Amino acid sequence: MRSIDKFFETEITIFGVNITLFDLFFFTIIACLGLYFRLSLYDIASGDYTLAFADWMRECHEAGGFAYLGIKPGVSDASTFDYNCMFQYIIVILHYIGGGIDDMYLVKTVSVIFDYVAAVTIMRITYNVTAGSVRKSLMAFAAVMFLPSVVLNSAAWAQNDSIFTSFILLSLLSVIKGKDNRAFIYLALSYSFKQQAIFFMPFIIIMWLKNRIKIRYILWVPVVHVAAMIPCAIAGRSWADLLGIYGKQVTMFSRLSMNYPSIYTIIASDLSKDMRKIIISAGTMATVIIMGMIAYYSYKKKFEVTTRFMITLVIFTAEVCCFCLPAMHERYGYLPEILTVVYALFSYKKMPICAALQVITMITYTRFLFGSTVLSLWPLTCAMLVIILIIGYDLYLQMNVPVKNTEIVNG
Repeated sequence: MRSIDKFFETEITIFGVNITLFDLFFFTIIACLGLYFRLSLYDIASGDYTLAFADWMRECHEAGGFAYLGIKPGVSDASTFDYNCMFQYIIVILHYIGGGIDDMYLVKTVSVIFDYVAAVTIMRITYNVTAGSVRKSLMAFAAVMFLPSVVLNSAAWAQNDSIFTSFILLSLLSVIKGKDNRAFIYLALSYSFKQQAIFFMPFIIIMWLKNRIKIRYILWVPVVHVAAMIPCAIAGRSWADLLGIYGKQVTMFSRLSMNYPSIYTIIASDLSKDMRKIIISAGTMATVIIMGMIAYYSYKKKFEVTTRFMITLVIFTAEVCCFCLPAMHERYGYLPEILTVVYALFSYKKMPICAALQVITMITYTRFLFGSTVLSLWPLTCAMLVIILIIGYDLYLQMNVPVKNTEIVNG
Protein backbone atom coordinates (compact mmCIF):
# COMPACT_ATOMS: atom_id res chain seq x y z
CA MET A 1 0.00 0.00 0.00
CA ARG A 2 1.27 3.48 -0.90
CA SER A 3 2.06 5.94 1.86
CA ILE A 4 -0.64 8.30 0.57
CA ASP A 5 -3.19 5.45 0.74
CA LYS A 6 -2.23 4.73 4.35
CA PHE A 7 -2.66 8.42 5.12
CA PHE A 8 -6.04 8.65 3.38
CA GLU A 9 -7.29 5.49 5.12
CA THR A 10 -6.39 6.78 8.59
CA GLU A 11 -9.55 6.59 10.67
CA ILE A 12 -10.87 9.34 12.93
CA THR A 13 -14.07 9.57 14.97
CA ILE A 14 -16.43 12.53 14.60
CA PHE A 15 -19.68 12.57 16.59
CA GLY A 16 -19.30 8.86 17.24
CA VAL A 17 -18.92 7.98 13.55
CA ASN A 18 -15.71 6.43 12.25
CA ILE A 19 -14.56 8.00 8.99
CA THR A 20 -11.28 8.13 7.08
CA LEU A 21 -9.27 11.23 6.30
CA PHE A 22 -10.21 10.76 2.65
CA ASP A 23 -13.90 10.96 3.64
CA LEU A 24 -13.17 14.19 5.51
CA PHE A 25 -11.28 15.67 2.56
CA PHE A 26 -14.13 14.77 0.22
CA PHE A 27 -16.69 16.40 2.51
CA THR A 28 -14.59 19.56 2.82
CA ILE A 29 -13.93 19.89 -0.90
CA ILE A 30 -17.59 19.35 -1.79
CA ALA A 31 -18.66 21.92 0.81
CA CYS A 32 -16.21 24.49 -0.62
CA LEU A 33 -17.15 23.80 -4.25
CA GLY A 34 -20.83 24.01 -3.34
CA LEU A 35 -20.26 27.46 -1.86
CA TYR A 36 -18.28 28.61 -4.90
CA PHE A 37 -21.08 27.35 -7.16
CA ARG A 38 -23.62 29.39 -5.23
CA LEU A 39 -21.51 32.54 -5.09
CA SER A 40 -21.21 32.44 -8.87
CA LEU A 41 -25.01 32.95 -9.06
CA TYR A 42 -25.27 35.69 -6.43
CA ASP A 43 -25.56 38.57 -8.94
CA ILE A 44 -28.76 37.19 -10.48
CA ALA A 45 -31.64 39.41 -9.39
CA SER A 46 -34.85 37.39 -9.66
CA GLY A 47 -38.30 38.86 -10.01
CA ASP A 48 -39.21 37.67 -6.50
CA TYR A 49 -36.23 39.48 -5.02
CA THR A 50 -36.85 42.68 -6.97
CA LEU A 51 -40.59 42.78 -6.30
CA ALA A 52 -40.64 41.43 -2.74
CA PHE A 53 -37.47 40.80 -0.75
CA ALA A 54 -35.75 44.01 -1.87
CA ASP A 55 -38.81 46.03 -0.85
CA TRP A 56 -38.94 44.30 2.54
CA MET A 57 -35.29 45.08 3.23
CA ARG A 58 -35.82 48.69 2.17
CA GLU A 59 -38.93 49.02 4.34
CA CYS A 60 -37.06 47.56 7.30
CA HIS A 61 -34.22 50.05 6.84
CA GLU A 62 -36.70 52.92 6.63
CA ALA A 63 -38.52 51.74 9.77
CA GLY A 64 -35.25 51.52 11.67
CA GLY A 65 -35.21 47.79 12.33
CA PHE A 66 -37.33 46.44 15.19
CA ALA A 67 -40.15 48.94 14.57
CA TYR A 68 -40.75 47.21 11.21
CA LEU A 69 -42.26 44.28 13.11
CA GLY A 70 -45.11 46.44 14.41
CA ILE A 71 -46.29 47.83 11.07
CA LYS A 72 -49.41 46.11 9.75
CA PRO A 73 -48.72 45.00 6.17
CA GLY A 74 -50.94 46.24 3.38
CA VAL A 75 -52.23 49.34 5.19
CA SER A 76 -49.53 51.62 3.78
CA ASP A 77 -46.35 51.46 1.70
CA ALA A 78 -44.41 51.19 4.97
CA SER A 79 -44.86 47.40 4.91
CA THR A 80 -45.75 45.06 2.07
CA PHE A 81 -44.50 41.99 3.94
CA ASP A 82 -46.73 38.94 3.36
CA TYR A 83 -44.75 36.07 4.97
CA ASN A 84 -45.07 34.80 8.52
CA CYS A 85 -43.18 36.48 11.36
CA MET A 86 -40.20 34.13 11.46
CA PHE A 87 -38.79 35.32 8.15
CA GLN A 88 -39.49 38.92 9.11
CA TYR A 89 -37.21 38.44 12.11
CA ILE A 90 -34.50 37.37 9.70
CA ILE A 91 -35.07 40.55 7.69
CA VAL A 92 -34.69 42.63 10.86
CA ILE A 93 -31.53 40.76 11.90
CA LEU A 94 -30.04 41.34 8.45
CA HIS A 95 -30.80 45.05 8.85
CA TYR A 96 -28.63 45.20 11.96
CA ILE A 97 -25.74 43.10 10.66
CA GLY A 98 -25.69 44.44 7.10
CA GLY A 99 -22.62 46.61 7.46
CA GLY A 100 -22.82 47.95 3.91
CA ILE A 101 -23.21 44.50 2.31
CA ASP A 102 -25.66 44.33 -0.59
CA ASP A 103 -29.11 43.34 0.73
CA MET A 104 -29.53 40.72 -1.98
CA TYR A 105 -26.33 38.98 -0.91
CA LEU A 106 -27.52 38.95 2.70
CA VAL A 107 -30.92 37.45 1.84
CA LYS A 108 -29.33 34.78 -0.35
CA THR A 109 -26.72 33.93 2.29
CA VAL A 110 -29.40 33.02 4.83
CA SER A 111 -30.90 30.51 2.39
CA VAL A 112 -27.46 29.18 1.45
CA ILE A 113 -26.69 28.52 5.11
CA PHE A 114 -29.80 26.37 5.27
CA ASP A 115 -28.74 24.63 2.06
CA TYR A 116 -25.90 23.25 4.16
CA VAL A 117 -28.23 22.39 7.02
CA ALA A 118 -30.44 20.46 4.58
CA ALA A 119 -27.46 18.72 2.95
CA VAL A 120 -26.00 17.64 6.28
CA THR A 121 -29.42 16.44 7.44
CA ILE A 122 -29.87 14.42 4.24
CA MET A 123 -26.45 12.94 4.94
CA ARG A 124 -27.54 11.99 8.46
CA ILE A 125 -30.82 10.51 7.20
CA THR A 126 -28.91 8.45 4.64
CA TYR A 127 -26.52 7.22 7.33
CA ASN A 128 -29.46 6.08 9.45
CA VAL A 129 -31.36 4.33 6.66
CA THR A 130 -28.37 2.60 5.03
CA ALA A 131 -27.09 0.79 8.12
CA GLY A 132 -24.33 3.32 8.70
CA SER A 133 -22.89 3.61 5.19
CA VAL A 134 -20.45 6.53 5.26
CA ARG A 135 -19.89 6.26 1.52
CA LYS A 136 -23.58 6.62 0.63
CA SER A 137 -24.05 9.35 3.22
CA LEU A 138 -21.28 11.47 1.71
CA MET A 139 -22.64 10.85 -1.79
CA ALA A 140 -26.03 12.12 -0.59
CA PHE A 141 -24.40 15.25 0.85
CA ALA A 142 -22.58 15.89 -2.41
CA ALA A 143 -25.74 15.39 -4.47
CA VAL A 144 -27.71 17.93 -2.42
CA MET A 145 -24.84 20.42 -2.62
CA PHE A 146 -25.17 20.46 -6.42
CA LEU A 147 -28.86 19.65 -6.88
CA PRO A 148 -30.21 22.22 -9.40
CA SER A 149 -33.45 22.78 -7.49
CA VAL A 150 -31.49 23.54 -4.31
CA VAL A 151 -28.80 25.76 -5.84
CA LEU A 152 -31.14 27.80 -8.04
CA ASN A 153 -33.70 28.26 -5.25
CA SER A 154 -31.30 29.96 -2.87
CA ALA A 155 -28.38 31.38 -4.85
CA ALA A 156 -30.23 32.53 -7.98
CA TRP A 157 -33.83 33.01 -6.89
CA ALA A 158 -33.13 34.34 -3.36
CA GLN A 159 -36.02 32.16 -2.18
CA ASN A 160 -35.97 30.46 1.22
CA ASP A 161 -37.52 27.03 0.77
CA SER A 162 -34.35 25.49 2.21
CA ILE A 163 -35.29 26.95 5.61
CA PHE A 164 -38.64 25.26 6.21
CA THR A 165 -37.47 22.12 4.39
CA SER A 166 -34.41 21.81 6.65
CA PHE A 167 -36.68 21.66 9.69
CA ILE A 168 -38.93 19.11 7.98
CA LEU A 169 -35.88 16.94 7.25
CA LEU A 170 -34.79 17.26 10.88
CA SER A 171 -38.30 16.22 11.89
CA LEU A 172 -38.13 13.19 9.59
CA LEU A 173 -34.74 12.24 11.00
CA SER A 174 -36.19 12.45 14.50
CA VAL A 175 -39.11 10.18 13.53
CA ILE A 176 -36.66 7.65 12.10
CA LYS A 177 -34.65 7.74 15.33
CA GLY A 178 -37.80 7.45 17.47
CA LYS A 179 -37.53 10.92 19.03
CA ASP A 180 -41.16 12.01 18.79
CA ASN A 181 -40.97 15.14 20.93
CA ARG A 182 -38.08 16.55 18.92
CA ALA A 183 -39.83 15.61 15.66
CA PHE A 184 -42.83 17.79 16.45
CA ILE A 185 -40.70 20.70 17.64
CA TYR A 186 -38.91 20.72 14.29
CA LEU A 187 -42.26 20.40 12.50
CA ALA A 188 -43.56 23.38 14.51
CA LEU A 189 -40.54 25.48 13.54
CA SER A 190 -41.01 24.55 9.90
CA TYR A 191 -44.69 25.49 9.95
CA SER A 192 -43.82 28.79 11.64
CA PHE A 193 -41.69 29.66 8.61
CA LYS A 194 -44.03 28.44 5.87
CA GLN A 195 -47.40 26.74 5.75
CA GLN A 196 -46.08 24.42 3.00
CA ALA A 197 -44.91 22.31 5.95
CA ILE A 198 -48.42 20.80 5.84
CA PHE A 199 -47.18 18.62 2.95
CA PHE A 200 -45.45 16.61 5.69
CA MET A 201 -48.66 16.08 7.66
CA PRO A 202 -49.97 13.04 5.70
CA PHE A 203 -46.77 11.24 6.66
CA ILE A 204 -47.20 12.24 10.31
CA ILE A 205 -50.82 11.04 10.36
CA ILE A 206 -49.95 7.68 8.78
CA MET A 207 -47.02 7.18 11.17
CA TRP A 208 -49.43 7.82 14.05
CA LEU A 209 -51.93 5.34 12.61
CA LYS A 210 -49.12 2.76 12.36
CA ASN A 211 -48.17 3.48 16.00
CA ARG A 212 -44.73 4.83 15.09
CA ILE A 213 -45.17 8.24 16.73
CA LYS A 214 -47.17 9.73 19.60
CA ILE A 215 -49.57 12.34 18.27
CA ARG A 216 -49.86 14.20 21.60
CA TYR A 217 -46.66 16.07 20.81
CA ILE A 218 -48.45 17.81 17.95
CA LEU A 219 -49.42 20.47 20.50
CA TRP A 220 -45.94 21.87 19.87
CA VAL A 221 -47.20 23.18 16.51
CA PRO A 222 -49.75 25.74 17.81
CA VAL A 223 -47.56 26.57 20.83
CA VAL A 224 -44.48 27.40 18.76
CA HIS A 225 -46.55 29.05 16.02
CA VAL A 226 -48.16 31.46 18.50
CA ALA A 227 -44.97 31.99 20.52
CA ALA A 228 -43.16 33.00 17.32
CA MET A 229 -45.60 35.89 16.94
CA ILE A 230 -44.93 37.41 20.36
CA PRO A 231 -42.13 39.80 19.25
CA CYS A 232 -44.40 41.18 16.50
CA ALA A 233 -47.25 41.55 18.99
CA ILE A 234 -44.93 43.40 21.39
CA ALA A 235 -43.88 45.65 18.50
CA GLY A 236 -47.53 46.63 17.96
CA ARG A 237 -49.28 44.28 15.53
CA SER A 238 -52.67 42.89 16.58
CA TRP A 239 -53.12 39.19 17.31
CA ALA A 240 -56.01 39.04 14.80
CA ASP A 241 -53.68 40.27 12.08
CA LEU A 242 -50.89 37.89 13.07
CA LEU A 243 -53.10 34.80 13.36
CA GLY A 244 -54.69 35.53 10.00
CA ILE A 245 -51.45 35.55 7.97
CA TYR A 246 -51.77 32.05 6.54
CA GLY A 247 -55.46 32.56 5.82
CA LYS A 248 -54.61 35.61 3.71
CA GLN A 249 -51.91 33.68 1.88
CA VAL A 250 -54.40 30.97 0.89
CA THR A 251 -56.64 33.53 -0.85
CA MET A 252 -53.75 35.49 -2.34
CA PHE A 253 -53.58 33.48 -5.57
CA SER A 254 -56.51 32.46 -7.77
CA ARG A 255 -54.66 30.85 -10.68
CA LEU A 256 -55.13 27.08 -10.82
CA SER A 257 -51.42 26.46 -11.36
CA MET A 258 -48.62 28.81 -10.39
CA ASN A 259 -46.12 27.25 -12.83
CA TYR A 260 -46.20 23.81 -11.15
CA PRO A 261 -46.93 20.88 -13.52
CA SER A 262 -50.07 19.85 -11.68
CA ILE A 263 -53.27 18.31 -12.98
CA TYR A 264 -54.68 21.82 -13.44
CA THR A 265 -52.41 22.58 -16.40
CA ILE A 266 -54.86 20.68 -18.62
CA ILE A 267 -57.70 23.05 -17.67
CA ALA A 268 -58.28 26.19 -19.72
CA SER A 269 -56.45 29.22 -18.32
CA ASP A 270 -59.09 31.78 -19.32
CA LEU A 271 -61.73 30.72 -16.81
CA SER A 272 -63.53 33.36 -14.77
CA LYS A 273 -62.35 34.06 -11.24
CA ASP A 274 -65.59 32.65 -9.79
CA MET A 275 -65.16 29.42 -11.73
CA ARG A 276 -61.53 29.14 -10.59
CA LYS A 277 -62.64 29.53 -6.97
CA ILE A 278 -65.09 26.64 -7.39
CA ILE A 279 -62.39 24.44 -8.92
CA ILE A 280 -59.89 25.40 -6.21
CA SER A 281 -62.37 24.44 -3.48
CA ALA A 282 -63.24 21.16 -5.19
CA GLY A 283 -59.59 20.34 -5.90
CA THR A 284 -58.63 20.92 -2.30
CA MET A 285 -61.38 18.60 -1.05
CA ALA A 286 -60.43 15.95 -3.63
CA THR A 287 -56.84 16.04 -2.37
CA VAL A 288 -58.00 15.56 1.22
CA ILE A 289 -60.06 12.55 0.09
CA ILE A 290 -57.07 11.04 -1.74
CA MET A 291 -54.88 11.48 1.35
CA GLY A 292 -57.63 9.87 3.43
CA MET A 293 -57.71 6.85 1.12
CA ILE A 294 -53.93 6.45 1.39
CA ALA A 295 -54.12 6.71 5.18
CA TYR A 296 -56.99 4.19 5.36
CA TYR A 297 -55.19 1.60 3.23
CA SER A 298 -51.93 2.09 5.12
CA TYR A 299 -53.67 1.60 8.46
CA LYS A 300 -55.61 -1.50 7.46
CA LYS A 301 -52.69 -3.16 5.69
CA LYS A 302 -50.37 -5.17 7.94
CA PHE A 303 -46.74 -4.65 6.99
CA GLU A 304 -43.42 -3.67 8.51
CA VAL A 305 -42.82 0.08 8.58
CA THR A 306 -39.21 0.31 7.41
CA THR A 307 -37.08 3.39 6.97
CA ARG A 308 -37.31 2.86 3.22
CA PHE A 309 -41.10 2.95 3.51
CA MET A 310 -40.91 6.21 5.47
CA ILE A 311 -38.76 7.92 2.85
CA THR A 312 -40.95 6.66 0.00
CA LEU A 313 -44.12 7.70 1.81
CA VAL A 314 -42.93 11.29 2.36
CA ILE A 315 -41.95 11.62 -1.29
CA PHE A 316 -45.20 10.10 -2.57
CA THR A 317 -47.63 12.01 -0.35
CA ALA A 318 -45.82 15.34 -0.82
CA GLU A 319 -45.81 14.90 -4.60
CA VAL A 320 -49.49 13.94 -4.62
CA CYS A 321 -50.29 17.08 -2.59
CA CYS A 322 -48.40 19.30 -5.05
CA PHE A 323 -49.93 17.54 -8.06
CA CYS A 324 -53.53 17.60 -6.84
CA LEU A 325 -53.75 20.86 -4.90
CA PRO A 326 -54.53 24.02 -6.89
CA ALA A 327 -52.42 27.22 -6.97
CA MET A 328 -49.13 25.37 -6.46
CA HIS A 329 -45.86 27.19 -7.22
CA GLU A 330 -43.03 25.39 -8.98
CA ARG A 331 -40.97 25.64 -5.78
CA TYR A 332 -43.42 23.60 -3.71
CA GLY A 333 -41.90 20.30 -4.82
CA TYR A 334 -38.67 21.15 -2.96
CA LEU A 335 -39.15 18.59 -0.16
CA PRO A 336 -39.81 15.46 -2.26
CA GLU A 337 -37.16 16.51 -4.79
CA ILE A 338 -34.44 16.69 -2.18
CA LEU A 339 -35.58 13.42 -0.54
CA THR A 340 -35.33 11.51 -3.81
CA VAL A 341 -31.56 11.70 -3.31
CA VAL A 342 -31.96 9.29 -0.39
CA TYR A 343 -34.53 7.28 -2.37
CA ALA A 344 -32.04 6.84 -5.23
CA LEU A 345 -29.41 5.50 -2.86
CA PHE A 346 -31.66 2.63 -1.79
CA SER A 347 -31.21 1.31 -5.31
CA TYR A 348 -29.43 2.86 -8.25
CA LYS A 349 -32.38 1.75 -10.41
CA LYS A 350 -34.34 4.53 -8.70
CA MET A 351 -31.86 7.22 -9.72
CA PRO A 352 -33.89 8.12 -12.88
CA ILE A 353 -36.71 9.27 -10.57
CA CYS A 354 -34.40 11.77 -8.90
CA ALA A 355 -32.98 12.89 -12.25
CA ALA A 356 -36.41 13.25 -13.88
CA LEU A 357 -37.72 15.44 -11.06
CA GLN A 358 -34.67 17.68 -11.40
CA VAL A 359 -35.20 18.04 -15.16
CA ILE A 360 -38.83 19.00 -14.62
CA THR A 361 -37.85 21.44 -11.89
CA MET A 362 -35.14 23.05 -14.00
CA ILE A 363 -37.64 23.62 -16.81
CA THR A 364 -40.22 25.21 -14.49
CA TYR A 365 -37.59 27.24 -12.62
CA THR A 366 -36.00 28.60 -15.79
CA ARG A 367 -39.41 29.61 -17.16
CA PHE A 368 -39.51 32.09 -14.29
CA LEU A 369 -35.82 32.89 -13.81
CA PHE A 370 -34.51 33.10 -17.34
CA GLY A 371 -37.53 33.17 -19.63
CA SER A 372 -37.35 29.61 -20.94
CA THR A 373 -38.91 28.89 -24.32
CA VAL A 374 -41.10 26.12 -22.85
CA LEU A 375 -44.59 27.55 -23.26
CA SER A 376 -46.86 24.68 -22.18
CA LEU A 377 -46.70 22.69 -18.95
CA TRP A 378 -49.07 19.83 -19.82
CA PRO A 379 -46.26 17.54 -21.15
CA LEU A 380 -44.48 18.01 -17.82
CA THR A 381 -47.75 17.19 -16.07
CA CYS A 382 -47.87 13.85 -17.91
CA ALA A 383 -44.25 13.14 -16.93
CA MET A 384 -44.98 14.07 -13.31
CA LEU A 385 -48.00 11.74 -13.24
CA VAL A 386 -45.84 8.86 -14.48
CA ILE A 387 -43.26 9.57 -11.77
CA ILE A 388 -45.93 9.66 -9.05
CA LEU A 389 -47.42 6.38 -10.28
CA ILE A 390 -43.98 4.71 -10.26
CA ILE A 391 -43.27 5.88 -6.71
CA GLY A 392 -46.79 4.89 -5.66
CA TYR A 393 -46.36 1.41 -7.10
CA ASP A 394 -43.07 1.03 -5.22
CA LEU A 395 -44.86 2.11 -2.04
CA TYR A 396 -47.59 -0.47 -2.71
CA LEU A 397 -44.99 -3.22 -3.16
CA GLN A 398 -43.34 -2.30 0.13
CA MET A 399 -46.70 -2.50 1.88
CA ASN A 400 -47.19 -6.01 0.52
CA VAL A 401 -43.93 -7.50 1.78
CA PRO A 402 -44.66 -10.15 4.45
CA VAL A 403 -44.08 -8.84 7.97
CA LYS A 404 -41.51 -11.57 8.68
CA ASN A 405 -39.18 -10.12 6.04
CA THR A 406 -36.83 -7.39 7.19
CA GLU A 407 -35.20 -4.66 5.21
CA ILE A 408 -31.49 -5.09 4.54
CA VAL A 409 -29.64 -2.20 2.94
CA ASN A 410 -26.02 -2.85 2.09
CA GLY A 411 -23.59 -0.06 2.85
